[in-house]
Amino acid sequence: MTLTLADISSIANLLAAIGVLITLIYLSRQVRQGNMLARYQARQRMAEQAQEELYRWGDSPGLRDCFVKKEPLSAKEQEEMHYFLLAAMRQREWEWFQFKDGVIRKAVYEAYHEVIALHLGIPRTRRWWQTVGRIGFNAAFVAGVDEFLASRPTTTYFEEIGKFDEPPVNPGTKAA
Repeated sequence: MTLTLADISSIANLLAAIGVLITLIYLSRQVRQGNMLARYQARQRMAEQAQEELYRWGDSPGLRDCFVKKEPLSAKEQEEMHYFLLAAMRQREWEWFQFKDGVIRKAVYEAYHEVIALHLGIPRTRRWWQTVGRIGFNAAFVAGVDEFLASRPTTTYFEEIGKFDEPPVNPGTKAA
């Protein structure tokens, strides 16, 4: 059996098509792995930022006091709270952008988005958001935060932190 030039050309075309198919499969796997890596990195960044916020609260009694103080804040306290909230909300905006770009999934975004209910969960921080807090943020993000806050009552979370170790008071029993 003798191969003609047309036969050799057909075999070469077939091999080229198989090569292109293998390359496309390889590239699609690489893109999928790259996307997965981007998601992992975004989630890692979110976890690190949340930990940084918790450490900041833990390391700064003055900042913690700002969230429970009944009297007006001093200028120094206002400044400390302002920059903490600004950084925290900038992180939430970054997470929002990652969600909008499809880097993180909705469930992940919504879980981290709930932190806003703490940061902006007291009358003082809600006033901060309404007056100076929203300046410089993406308008769609601001609208989303406003909508989110409209469905969230204020919180007593910060007061409860100071009470979690108290023995429970059951109805019908006397407190010690």
